[in-house]
Amino acid sequence: MHESNNDFFSYNGTISRKNYLINMLILIALYVGCSFIRFENFEPFIPVKFLFSVLLFMVGLFKFVILMSALSVIYRRIADFSRSKSYNFIINMKRIFVFIFIFPVLYLFCLRYFFDIIPFIINILDTFVISVLIPLAFIASIIFCFIKGK
Repeated sequence: MHESNNDFFSYNGTISRKNYLINMLILIALYVGCSFIRFENFEPFIPVKFLFSVLLFMVGLFKFVILMSALSVIYRRIADFSRSKSYNFIINMKRIFVFIFIFPVLYLFCLRYFFDIIPFIINILDTFVISVLIPLAFIASIIFCFIKGK
């Protein structure tokens, strides 16, 4: 039995279209809001440089948590509209989720630093991830809002 939940950070269960849209709008607003705030302007008001570094780390961590929450919402949405489909469809959707959503996040946050020693590969992967996978992820996350579940 598949239970529906509205948690921001849970990979269990499913999520309805309405809750998916609401959660994604909240997460996008938080991420964009954090991106538009220029924390460098607060540096003169913070007496210790270490505290400014902690502030920047906490903002980066908050953005990462928002991104992981968005991935969990997308995963539960895929689980919702895949419930009544065949086993092969469910497996293919999980593969698509890993390739379109998980790989760019892993690449940008982790793998890019390992490929830094090979500039040719990093240029190809940067171009592929930024020009193909990220736009595809945005388009797919919008389409997931309109696909009807069971």
